[in-house]
Amino acid sequence: MVKLHAMAVTIGVVGLGKLGLPVAAALALRGYQVIGYDRDDARMRTAALSRYERGPDGEGTLVDLVDDTVPLRFAPLPELLSAADCVFVVVETPHRPMYEGITPLPDSRADFDYTALRRAVSDVAAHAPGPIEIGVMSTVLPGTIRAQILPVATAHPILYCPQFVGMGRVAQDLSRPEFTMIGAPATYRHGTVSTVLASLADAPLFEVSYETAELAKVVYNTFVSAKVTVANLVQWMAHETGADAGDVLRIIRSGDQRLTSAAYLSPGMGDGGPCHPRDNIALSWLFRAHGGEADLFTGVLRTRQAYVEWLARRFAEYAGPLPMTVLGTAFKPGTDLQTGSSSALMVTMLHFAGATAEVVATPADLIGRPPAAAARAYFIGCPEPEFTGYPFAAGSVVVDPWHVVTDRPGVTVHRIGGQPSPAGDG
Repeated sequence: MVKLHAMAVTIGVVGLGKLGLPVAAALALRGYQVIGYDRDDARMRTAALSRYERGPDGEGTLVDLVDDTVPLRFAPLPELLSAADCVFVVVETPHRPMYEGITPLPDSRADFDYTALRRAVSDVAAHAPGPIEIGVMSTVLPGTIRAQILPVATAHPILYCPQFVGMGRVAQDLSRPEFTMIGAPATYRHGTVSTVLASLADAPLFEVSYETAELAKVVYNTFVSAKVTVANLVQWMAHETGADAGDVLRIIRSGDQRLTSAAYLSPGMGDGGPCHPRDNIALSWLFRAHGGEADLFTGVLRTRQAYVEWLARRFAEYAGPLPMTVLGTAFKPGTDLQTGSSSALMVTMLHFAGATAEVVATPADLIGRPPAAAARAYFIGCPEPEFTGYPFAAGSVVVDPWHVVTDRPGVTVHRIGGQPSPAGDG
């Protein structure tokens, strides 16, 4: 495919939330003229970018890279549509909090809420001066584009082009994708959306049906969840049997002929984030709705929850009479998002068990706060450097599922599924 020169295309981005605004900024940094719009005026400014989002090369913050020389501006929807050659719709398709993975798994299941997505696409269709390609990046379940999105924009070509990116590294993942995927009708011929996406990197391009793309997007997250859960089970069993989880997982990571990449095969917490738990819960709903009985999606989720419950029991056991503190409830380092966080789920489990734990959610919460002078029990919920290098008082107990806290004089470090510190026996 011939790649367009970036400056030859103007791209509209509708929906400037935690994914949409970084996408707009990343496209503008590639030289595309980008116009952003959101129903919430507060999002229509580069200052709304999270300072946790890194630049395309992983260095620096994205918000600091988007200066006045970068071709990104914001405008009302009619103005955007009068200038854009294509539009990417990146609005959220939320799940209710009970389906996010930070509370015990309920028996009920539900689809995502597509209200905002339908409204956004409908608004684009209503205000566009003529036919325009609309690329939907929002996460949906199979069948959604054809059943719920096509009917509200019949005069416009609709493409489904979700991105496989991580929070905190959106620009980086857009610049170096594993592949590019576009769901389209059988009659689709290469247009602006596919050309723009293919221009971002030299990666395999898959042009498939709507349903194929929809399913690939969500089951990608199931594979990640299953991989993390297998690593969790290894760590659990290693801790109970005296094996070394780090060594077991290093061995497994070496099996690259059958087990593929080493990503996610390391000690740590359960799977988390704004995508994986909720996507598996929604897939479980869809599977049940179609009469499925052997529900792997629920199995992965229940195993994730069981592992987190077990960690909570170990924390309470090792803490003994010491007051408890959880350091970090973001779902991964480099972000402040707690959606779907297994650390937040563990705090919930401690609460249900009648235990009380102080929570230090992010490193920012340590600013202006003197270190505790007395011994406490700490759980490393998110391995930010500020937490792993915290000056624990003598007599403290640290529960470290990540195997990242170094030995300290007078401090007992329990590395879950690993070797104990000299000061302790866990």
